[in-house]
Amino acid sequence: MIFDCHTHIFPEGLVDRAMVSLSAGYGVEPVGRATADGLLAHMDACGVDKALAVSVATKPSQVQSINDWLLSLGQERLVPFGAMHPYYEDMETEIQRLLDAGVKGIKLQPYFQGYRLDDPRTLAMFECIGDRLIVLLHGGNEIIPLPEVQPTPERVRNLHRRFPQVRLIVAHLGASGLWDDVEKYLVGEDLVFDASYVFDICSDEQVGRIIRNHGPERILWGSDFPWQPQSQGIAGVNRLPFTEEQKQGILSGNLLRLLGMKS
Repeated sequence: MIFDCHTHIFPEGLVDRAMVSLSAGYGVEPVGRATADGLLAHMDACGVDKALAVSVATKPSQVQSINDWLLSLGQERLVPFGAMHPYYEDMETEIQRLLDAGVKGIKLQPYFQGYRLDDPRTLAMFECIGDRLIVLLHGGNEIIPLPEVQPTPERVRNLHRRFPQVRLIVAHLGASGLWDDVEKYLVGEDLVFDASYVFDICSDEQVGRIIRNHGPERILWGSDFPWQPQSQGIAGVNRLPFTEEQKQGILSGNLLRLLGMKS
């Protein structure tokens, strides 16, 4: 089984505008149409069984409508992670609504959402979440370097140590483009990395070293669809110098265990 832990999709009415804007900003063309149907077609082409589907609320006012849409997908192969924003006023009610619907986690992206990790509202959000939801947190730069990176490895470590009860997945192997600092500050901490948009960007040597030292059992594979083909990431995992059991854990087993799901 192969389970992608990091994919982005949009409602049909928003996808074209979103992709034009993001592609222009990133300087990268999407590898598929970033809708539920487009993701499923890409999964079929690459031999992927399931995927976490995420969407980011860039404004507090978007939280409920995004979650309504994610919950309406009703696709067994697409597992939704909800949206949240530290400035959303009725956070407790929305978290409970996600939990009641069987949602296991949320996605946070401080750059696009416009907040700092040390913002009092951010800290209050993590306190409210506690151990109830998994948090998939963007780590490091975007596809292009940012003028200021909020989720640096040092800041993420400090946040994690302040809220050790929060089950944290840090995307892009801890911090896109800042992997030396990942080795300095995050490797060995009791959190999970996803290896999305990493292969053929970070060297195989460093990817392997980070995974070996952090523990293959705490690594999840993701594609960051629509920004990298799933086949590219799968090939990257398969050339890692680990056992087949460890690779299978990265490709699905570790995520299934984290979500409390069966294969």
